[in-house]
Amino acid sequence: MSGGKRQKKNARHSSVIGRVAKGLYVVLFVLSLIIVVSFVALNVFAPAPTVDSQVTFNPGPRGPDQTQPPADSSDQPEATPTPLVLNRRDGVYTCLLLGVADMGGTDTIMLGVFDTQAKTASLISIPRDTVVYYNGKYQKVNATYAGGEEAVADAVSDLLGVPVDFWMSINLKAFESIVNQIGGVYFTVPVDMDYEDPYQDLSIHVKAGYQLLNGKQAVGVMRCRSCYPSADIGRSATQRAFLTALVKQTVTLSNASKVTSLINTFSQYVSTSMPLNDMVYFGTQAIGMDLDNALNAAGLPGEWINPYWELDDEAVLELVNDLGIYKEEVPAQVLHIVHP
Repeated sequence: MSGGKRQKKNARHSSVIGRVAKGLYVVLFVLSLIIVVSFVALNVFAPAPTVDSQVTFNPGPRGPDQTQPPADSSDQPEATPTPLVLNRRDGVYTCLLLGVADMGGTDTIMLGVFDTQAKTASLISIPRDTVVYYNGKYQKVNATYAGGEEAVADAVSDLLGVPVDFWMSINLKAFESIVNQIGGVYFTVPVDMDYEDPYQDLSIHVKAGYQLLNGKQAVGVMRCRSCYPSADIGRSATQRAFLTALVKQTVTLSNASKVTSLINTFSQYVSTSMPLNDMVYFGTQAIGMDLDNALNAAGLPGEWINPYWELDDEAVLELVNDLGIYKEEVPAQVLHIVHP
């Protein structure tokens, strides 16, 4: 009898184990199905953005001093420069970032480059006083904003010889809201900042040093221009450093519960040419990025020659090549840097 009881007990035990195993199998199967369906959905509804694989440039000088045919050469056909064609690397995209205030105009102009295959990103500051030749005249690049975001994108593309796939215009109130939502941003303020401008509703009083900034302080640090001997160049460097800190401190698990409010802030204060499905795609591609090592920031090198920031031709060309947008090395003729 005792042997029979043990056999029945073992049978019941085996039956329980079997049911548990089947249950686990079903759970694993469902989880696998969810993962597969989610992966397929992301690739169906958020595929990689489509951009031209080649970019064609018409080389030649910019400005009123560009070479003109001799007066007595009307009977000769005018030579047309041979277009240059560069091939883009797969998975590399660009976006022009514009920081705007309620008073109008843009204080911040940056070019973002995202390599979705290498999982790296670059952020290039374009000083607002950078000289460009646009619409038949020399002007500061931020002045092109009078024609809207597309005009700035065209001017930057022509200046640097790079395609601008998307633009994103961000009201500075967005930064204030985001910083407050995540509980502030730890940042090393480079200089003492004391500046008052009632016309622009600016009251900036922040001491130098590492500290936790609230939203209003953060916007002040981003906007203070006269706080630096080099004016916009010093401010641009601080803006790059702050944006890097903001991204690193926003993209954390502790802020997962704030996603909805952050999205609402984005929709309220940001206008962009980037479709929603492309935003989703870039968001999924950014998962797993090592933000400490994968995010590079720099500014366009040059010098102040009143009233413009004039670019260093060779240094800018080297920077553009380092962005890795093209398969080939970018020739100097593609850039249209001017010196009035």
